[in-house]
Amino acid sequence: MRLWLLFLWGLALAQAPKPLKVGALTGESLYPGGRGVAYGEARLVAQGLGLSLWQGGGQVALGLGSRVQAFPVVAEEARAATGPSAWRQGDKVYVPLRPLAEALGLEYRAREGILLSLPWARLLGVERGQGRLLLRFSREVNAVVREGGVLFLLAQGEGEGLRQEALGLFLPLESPPDRLYYPGGNRVALEWGPLPRPRPLVLLDPGHGGQDPGMTFGDLKEKDLALDLARRVAARLPGSRLTRTGDETLPLEARLEKAREAGVLISFHLTQGSALNLYLPKGRTTPLAKSAEALLASVTKERAGLLKAYAGDPRLLAKALEEALGSLGLVVAKAEGPYALLDIPGAGVILEVGVERLKTPEAKEALAQAIARGVRAYLEGP
Repeated sequence: MRLWLLFLWGLALAQAPKPLKVGALTGESLYPGGRGVAYGEARLVAQGLGLSLWQGGGQVALGLGSRVQAFPVVAEEARAATGPSAWRQGDKVYVPLRPLAEALGLEYRAREGILLSLPWARLLGVERGQGRLLLRFSREVNAVVREGGVLFLLAQGEGEGLRQEALGLFLPLESPPDRLYYPGGNRVALEWGPLPRPRPLVLLDPGHGGQDPGMTFGDLKEKDLALDLARRVAARLPGSRLTRTGDETLPLEARLEKAREAGVLISFHLTQGSALNLYLPKGRTTPLAKSAEALLASVTKERAGLLKAYAGDPRLLAKALEEALGSLGLVVAKAEGPYALLDIPGAGVILEVGVERLKTPEAKEALAQAIARGVRAYLEGP
């Protein structure tokens, strides 16, 4: 009986509030639900370590540079530590400290109390460009715009115009940046001037390649014909890219990784005869892809142009290509299927060209020109 009482007493002590030190600030850590998970008040944690803090919509999020950790907020103690979730007690919101530390790269130590800290970041370099500054540190940092410049919290270093202060590294500026953001890789970007309009990436994918020749047509191989056609189309679409530029083996996973960044994707393949076939995806799975078609149908032409940099409608792309090829008197057949390469947010199609359509250089040029015209019509259209 005595041992059991001692166990309960020790357990109660383990779950009792403990001292919490966050940077230079102090508070207490709580253990909702008695599950042994230490929680600290979100505002105290943010202020003590210079973290970003957002609250709303039933969530709380803390950020350090490009790294962000969000938690759903619950009021019940028993639910708080099982998620883990943030816990609301009165007008304060508490967050689980160890999961937060792991997500943001903070130092977490538990002894008589909880110590949460962040080592000072070192400035590693500054890149200066037209209307742009890019600062790179030894870890992610937060930056705040204040009168006369920008303060990089808990950072230290030396450089032209930089000044060390108690809270971090200060960069004096004649005018505040129009944009401050965190592109990842422990970097902070400052930019001035109008925001450049994003341009959709047009990605042209010559099928097969390397050890995979595709179909053969006498002395001709599908991989070579597809690459030749893709190059001709790319020459008419400045800024477009190819998934492969030579005779190389490119697995589906590598193609798909590139395709996910594209606003427009055309994968070129060859077949017998003179057919022209367009294959479209059936049932795209990403949330952005699912909503893109409805969004493009409901927004203005200008907004549609911006959206196409990130997502697209393969049916609209197929229609534009069909009309452009139709101007040459060519008839296009269309079909849908579960094509893995086309399960992307952007507008992706597979274009299968009959080898008879590529007999002469003039025929190849005319076909490439029509394909490029169809891509431009899609990008410029509503």
